[in-house]
Amino acid sequence: MTASRTAAEHLLRVALSHPECLDGELLDEKNGRQYIRIEMNVEMPLAMKANGISGSGVRVREPVLVAIGGNYPWASPTFYLRPDFPRSFPHLQPGTAEDLPRPCLVDGPQDEFFLQFGLVEYGIFHLVEQLAVWLRKAAICNLIDPVQGWEPIFRRTFADMLVFDAEAARAPIAKSGGWTVWKAMFGRNGSANDVLGDGASCWLRSDGEATPLKQKANDDGFSTQQIDAGRTGGYSVIALIGPDKLPSGKPRISADYYPESVTCVADLAARAAELGCTRGLDGFLASLERSFAGLLLPAPIPIGIVFGARRPCHLIGTKSDIELLPYVVEIRANRKRSSLFALGGAEPAAPAVHHQALTSSLLQTVSDAPARPAIALLGCGSVGSKLAFHAARSGQAVVAVSDNGRLQAHNMARHALGAEHLGDLKAEALARELVALGQQTLAHSHELADGLRDGARRKLSLPSAARLAINATASLSVRESLTMAGDHHRSMGFVEAALVGRGRGAYLLADGRGHNPNHCDLIAELYATLRPEDPMSHLMFDPDQGLSPIQIGQGCGSFTMPMDDARLSGMTAGLAHEIARAQNKPSRDGLIVTATSDDDSPATIWTRQVVPPFETVAIDGSDGWTLRISSRVADRIRAEAKAHGRVETGGIMIGLASARLKTLTVVDLLDAPPDSQRSASLFVLGTQGLHAAIAQRHADSGSSLFDVGTWHSHLADVRPSPTDWRTADDLAVGRTPPSVLLISTPRRFHALVSKRDLR
Repeated sequence: MTASRTAAEHLLRVALSHPECLDGELLDEKNGRQYIRIEMNVEMPLAMKANGISGSGVRVREPVLVAIGGNYPWASPTFYLRPDFPRSFPHLQPGTAEDLPRPCLVDGPQDEFFLQFGLVEYGIFHLVEQLAVWLRKAAICNLIDPVQGWEPIFRRTFADMLVFDAEAARAPIAKSGGWTVWKAMFGRNGSANDVLGDGASCWLRSDGEATPLKQKANDDGFSTQQIDAGRTGGYSVIALIGPDKLPSGKPRISADYYPESVTCVADLAARAAELGCTRGLDGFLASLERSFAGLLLPAPIPIGIVFGARRPCHLIGTKSDIELLPYVVEIRANRKRSSLFALGGAEPAAPAVHHQALTSSLLQTVSDAPARPAIALLGCGSVGSKLAFHAARSGQAVVAVSDNGRLQAHNMARHALGAEHLGDLKAEALARELVALGQQTLAHSHELADGLRDGARRKLSLPSAARLAINATASLSVRESLTMAGDHHRSMGFVEAALVGRGRGAYLLADGRGHNPNHCDLIAELYATLRPEDPMSHLMFDPDQGLSPIQIGQGCGSFTMPMDDARLSGMTAGLAHEIARAQNKPSRDGLIVTATSDDDSPATIWTRQVVPPFETVAIDGSDGWTLRISSRVADRIRAEAKAHGRVETGGIMIGLASARLKTLTVVDLLDAPPDSQRSASLFVLGTQGLHAAIAQRHADSGSSLFDVGTWHSHLADVRPSPTDWRTADDLAVGRTPPSVLLISTPRRFHALVSKRDLR
């Protein structure tokens, strides 16, 4: 007994263990395949059961042929229904009228379903169960759930392929009848004498550009050239043909399934008649013949033809009720021809599989991502390039990328681009790759810190089409320049993303609405809220975790952060997720996201910190400087002033200063020393332990935060007094500038500085 016969006997025994499998027998081997026949009980309503057959033509007892190939059990057995089984059902595999009908039992490849079970017996039993369910639903015409949608005809097994955007194709088809022609590229396998279905196969791809069917001697609308032995390529067209309306003027609804049995042009014409597309097909073919009058081509050229069928409900996964049915025919513009179709109606034609063109909607669907606004990228290094690809591959538009650097060999350790771009400007190379993903990305190679402060160049890096700018430079000068640019781009969101600690840490800063808080506010807030014991504090502030000189050539070094691509990619992917999350749920507040991971583990802890808008106070006595106070600190000042309601109180302000932005940013306070004096009319800051406390706070912040002035309260809403101005002068003498005096009154803040300072 052969191994295949033994396997067939085993399959039959398992199938008969299913309660709906009533009988079976082993059949003879044929063409290298072993066959069995099983008889399935089909549950159906009693009235149908009494007749022995359902209204849809399914019998109470259905014979099923099961074929076992030579690679079983590494491949699924194949199930065939009787030759006269009705073919107007969905979930039938395509085939000719002579082929036995094959039910589609699972969503996806049947082999994968079968092989997911460790035991072959389980795989067989579950396939028989799927067969029983399929027959039961077919009996009552319930293979389609209108709520879920219309199931398109299965086409995945066809050899020929048309690639185009389905939604773009449905637009002209939805109109009343007629035909539209798109330009297309093609590739063809097979010799000139081979025909579709017998040695020849092809693909056509179109970007949806409409073209008239006009040919001149020097036109390249139709062309062919030899690529290699047995393979040609060139230019052709895809015709989109819609159904005519009914005589009543109502849309034609095609509610029936037809077996995909087209094998020749005559079959194609018959299918057009079934769908109401005859007028469009005839018009297209006649125009095609006229366009080739007197012209010759050395080899056959494939033509794509797509019929549109309006279904009773929307297609699964779309909002459209138009199903696209693609086919391929070939024309031969030979000398002494009577037609482009040498065999007339017998000329071979082939059903084709449709693949969606590379579009943002396709990428969004595959990524399970919502439509998000366009972004502009500042910085095209390792982090920036990967963020750009994450966005583009989720269907998000990347409209501009900016960087003035060039790709060098050491960049290949972590960059998203390949070595073929070595020596190219990073922005231009990245833009080319994004364009290949269907993007319309413009590259700008100016220096960013300067460019963001120049009106013309700023508009290039931050175009109006972008709704979000991502700063991936990790540069203080770019951060400050982008903060200045916020005044000109109030409605555009700004995000900064960077890695720290050699890839073991990362942070994300997302501006609030109207850029309050801005990047500079947020980085100061991050410094202020980190504690020395926090892992992020070590990764951000330890010098050993920062940039290191790396030799990239003889006598040539580069400051970079050593880490491998896996760590950088993993952390950057998390940042991309957080950027998308912030876009999905926009907020008026700012956001700080941090991530830390262990040195020997990819496990990462992510934290999110919402930052309300900062309060701003013009600094009197300065040359246009502004004091920006964290909401957290402002609340603390007011609470402390209220707690000392009968006397003035105060303390030290901790934060950052930027002469370029003319801002002092306050993100923390130090309590007044114990020898401070409080009275109803005066607060005198003490000195006991003051310098030590300031030095310790500076050290705890990784030397990032400084003493930027003092604050004290007033019991009444009065403007700064002469005493306050003298205090400001005293601060300027005794302290390193800038040193601002903040006065908190019951209703507002006042800020002042000695007129000798901040000039």
